[in-house]
Amino acid sequence: MSPARAIRKIDMAPAPFPQVGTVAELVTFQAAATPDAIALASTKRVWSYREVDERASGLADILRTLGVGPEVVVGLCMPRSPEMVVGALGILKAGGAYLPLDPTYPAAWLTFFLDDGQVPVVVAGQRIKERVPKGVYQTILLDDLGRVADFPPLAQSAPAKAAATPKNLAYVIYTSGSTGQPKGVEIAHESLLNLVHWHQQAFGVKSADRASQVANVGFDAAVWEMWPYLATGASLYFAEDETVSDPESLRDWLVAQRITISFIPTPIAEHLLKLPWPSETALRTMLTGADTLHGYLPVGLPFLLVNNYGPTECTVVATSGPVHSNDSTHELPPIGCPIVNTQVYILDESGKQVPMETAGELHIGGMGVARGYRNRPELTAQRFIPNPFGAKPGERLFKTGDLARLLSDGQIAFLGRIDEQVKVRGFRVEPNEVTATLNEHPHIQQSVVVAREVAPGDTRLIAYFVAVPQSHPTLGELRDFLGARLPD
Repeated sequence: MSPARAIRKIDMAPAPFPQVGTVAELVTFQAAATPDAIALASTKRVWSYREVDERASGLADILRTLGVGPEVVVGLCMPRSPEMVVGALGILKAGGAYLPLDPTYPAAWLTFFLDDGQVPVVVAGQRIKERVPKGVYQTILLDDLGRVADFPPLAQSAPAKAAATPKNLAYVIYTSGSTGQPKGVEIAHESLLNLVHWHQQAFGVKSADRASQVANVGFDAAVWEMWPYLATGASLYFAEDETVSDPESLRDWLVAQRITISFIPTPIAEHLLKLPWPSETALRTMLTGADTLHGYLPVGLPFLLVNNYGPTECTVVATSGPVHSNDSTHELPPIGCPIVNTQVYILDESGKQVPMETAGELHIGGMGVARGYRNRPELTAQRFIPNPFGAKPGERLFKTGDLARLLSDGQIAFLGRIDEQVKVRGFRVEPNEVTATLNEHPHIQQSVVVAREVAPGDTRLIAYFVAVPQSHPTLGELRDFLGARLPD
C-alpha cells in the first residue's frame, strides 16, 4: 500500500444515526419513556427525568417569550450542578444555543463573552447572580431546584415552538486566543448528535449506566459528559469541587457512587492510575483527554482506559483509542483513530499528505467540524479550509496546529504544537494572550510569557518583564492584575 493510500485510510466510514433534530428531543423521549428514572444526582438530592424535563420546559416557555429560538445564543452562567443541566436543556428546548459561562471567570472575560457572543438573554444561578456582569440582556434566575425565580408569570402563553434543525446552532464555547481575545467556537446540532451517537455505540452506554460530571462548565468536555448519557436514559452524578481536586477522594467517590463510565482530564487521570483500586469497583471505562498522556494502563486495574483527542473546533472528540497495559510498541500512548464520520489528514506546509511515520500538521474533517469562530470571518477562513480530498462540495478541514504522525498500526501519535499554544491543567492557553494582558499593566513596559514543563504533565507559565522606569510592581500585584482579567 502506498503512503498516500495509507494516510487516506485514517478515516472512519460514514455511519447513519436516528433522524432527530436535537439532543433535547432525545432527552424528552427518555423523560416520557422512564419519567421516574434518576437523571441527575448530587450530594444534595436526585432529580428524575420527569423533574428535569418539566423544569427545562418551563424555562423554555419563558425563553421563547423573550425571543429565543433557532440561532439565538443564550448565556448560561452557572457552576457545575444539576441546575446547570436544566438551564442548558431549557435553552435547547426553546430552540436556542447555549453559551456556558463559568461564574468563577473574571468579570472582564464574562463581559467579553456576552458582548462578543451577542447574547440577548442570560440564564444564571440565583446564588451567583452578582457574578453576572451588567448589560443590556435579560437575566433569568434559576434556584437550587432548577425553578425559575423572581420572574413575573407569563401574561400569555409562550409562542409556538420554533424547532431547531440539525443545521442550527447548539452551543458556543470560547477558547484561548493568540491576540489576547478569546474566540467563540460555534457547534451545530448535527455535530453534537454525531458525538452523542458515536459515544453511545463505542462505549455501550445503557440506561443502567452511571456517569460522572467533573469537568469545568467552560470546558467542552462538559458537553461530552452530559448529552450522551441523558440521551440514553442513564444517570449523571456530580462530584463536589474538593472531591475532583483530590485524586484519592475522587477515586473513593467513583467507587462509592458505583460510577460505570467516567471522563477524567489527563493530568488528574495520571494520578488516579497510580492509586490502588478495590476489586468491587463498578467503573468499566475511564475516558481521558485534554492533555498528553504520559503512560500506559498499569497492570491489574479493573477498568479500560481510553485516550481521546479533539480540539473544541471539532466537537470535543475527533480520535479515540484504548490504552493497554505493558504496551511497549510506542513511547507514549497514541491518540487512537478517528471516530465515526470523521476524517484525519496529516499534511505538510504545502498541503500535501506526508508519508507514514512522518510528522505533519493534523487536519480534521467530517461531521464534527465546527461552523467557525463567532464574528471572526477572517480567522475562520484561515483555520477552516476547503477539503481538497473531500468527496462532496463544501467539505472543510480544520487546521489544528497540532503536529502528528501516522503509525504503522493505523493509530495517530500526537507530537505537540506548531505554535506556542500549551495545555495547562487540560485547558488551552496561549502564552501570547497572557503576555498581551500583562503588557496592559500601567507599570509594565515590556513582557514575555513562556511555558515550561517542570515535570511530565506539569506545565507552568513563567513571565519575564521590564518595569516602567521608577516603577516597582510586586509579584502579588501582577498576579492580582492577571487574575482579574484571565481565568485561574
